[in-house]
Amino acid sequence: MAAHGTGTGTRQPEVELIRDADRAGSWLLLVDGTPQSHVDLSDPTYLDFEYVQRIGHTIDLAFPAGRQIRALHLGAGALTLARYIAATRPGSRQRAVDNNPRLIELVRESLPWGRRTDLRVGTGDAREWL
Repeated sequence: MAAHGTGTGTRQPEVELIRDADRAGSWLLLVDGTPQSHVDLSDPTYLDFEYVQRIGHTIDLAFPAGRQIRALHLGAGALTLARYIAATRPGSRQRAVDNNPRLIELVRESLPWGRRTDLRVGTGDAREWL
């Protein structure tokens, strides 16, 4: 599944979701052909990319599993970390923002995160959200 820019005059990167051939239920998000995010819908605690594993480990060290937290994700990707937090810290309140509206639309349509997750996703500049 691929999505192109919005046609607003500002070039938005091309975003694409492809199935992970090695892991059932998993998807890889590409932005302009570069892998950016990996998500396993059947096991949101599986973190494929090393940099995401490190962030996950940091979350685990700072906040005990099961403890609700509030999180702001600057750059939504495929919502890998938001799904991880929802699975390991149920009831956590989360917000994600990305500057690419087509990316948000593609993830929302193809990789829904469900109503049980207290996650709000918006489009905009991360600096303005802060």
